[in-house]
Amino acid sequence: MTTTSNHHRTETVSAQHRVDSDLDIEVWVIDDAPSAACIERLGDARRLASAMGAHVAVLMFGTGSEVAQELIHHGADLVLHTDRSSGIGTKVRTTVEVLKAYQPRVVFAGGNPQAREWAALLAAGQDWLLVSPALIVDWRDGELVVTCLDHSGRRSCRVAAREDQTVVITMRPGVAEAWPAETSRRGELRKIELSVKDEQVAQSQILPADPATVDIRYANRLVAGGRGLGSKPGFDLLRRFAHALGGGVAASRMAVDLGWIDYERQVGQTGKTVQPDLYVACGISGASHHIDGMSLASHIIAINTDPEAPILKKAHLGIVGDLYPVLENALRRLES
Repeated sequence: MTTTSNHHRTETVSAQHRVDSDLDIEVWVIDDAPSAACIERLGDARRLASAMGAHVAVLMFGTGSEVAQELIHHGADLVLHTDRSSGIGTKVRTTVEVLKAYQPRVVFAGGNPQAREWAALLAAGQDWLLVSPALIVDWRDGELVVTCLDHSGRRSCRVAAREDQTVVITMRPGVAEAWPAETSRRGELRKIELSVKDEQVAQSQILPADPATVDIRYANRLVAGGRGLGSKPGFDLLRRFAHALGGGVAASRMAVDLGWIDYERQVGQTGKTVQPDLYVACGISGASHHIDGMSLASHIIAINTDPEAPILKKAHLGIVGDLYPVLENALRRLES
């Protein structure tokens, strides 16, 4: 059954009372814009309403009357719209104010995250049944049956609604089928006022990771120590230097094997591959397995007493000398 109206009216009404209409509206579509997915859901809503012997209404937010008219062509008998967008709180309150006067049987909502939130808040606030995501909505011998996906998303199941139960369903794009447009089709078009509600304001802040504890794979600056440190306490100096640079501490396999530092700090083929902006290699000879783990660093500084150490050939800046006086002099400048 395709229901048509012989008149088309556009006026503004409050969202807080029933629109003056003779239509028996049991099926609703709620959305932010008459997108292709919205028109698909409207098609399924139209077919369901026809089987029920009822009418279809659309509640649309942030949409002008000219665009809303398209929804009538695709099966809506009544379109209520506001050309103002709103937050989720105002949207839910306005939806409740409009729908509660009609005692709707089915409410179709979208499948994107914002629409699912809208549907969930609406259903929870009114103690209505939420089915999400739905695949098929049928009217069988006076009973509303919704086929939907289960929680795994891999199997379908059927939900039968009680006669006195309002069902809010969400449908993903491409699931429903649009009703062919009938440009001669007439319906009622009304502009409504929002029932404004204070909105929650969310603030987000990015907290930088502590360079001393962050995984070395994600550190921007690294100071790495090897056997040339001479002992485990040598890493205390490296930690001071790394802290002054705003970086973390890494190590060669030899330093790890000697028990001077934890394995999670090891760079190389048997450790981790790093790509920091700055890599300072202290007392590391530069065996091939270590070079493979840090060769992509943007800037490499190497300190070694051996002028033939392979690491010096890879470094952008090489310092031949005892690492302790070099680091201590650098620290005095950084900490002054």
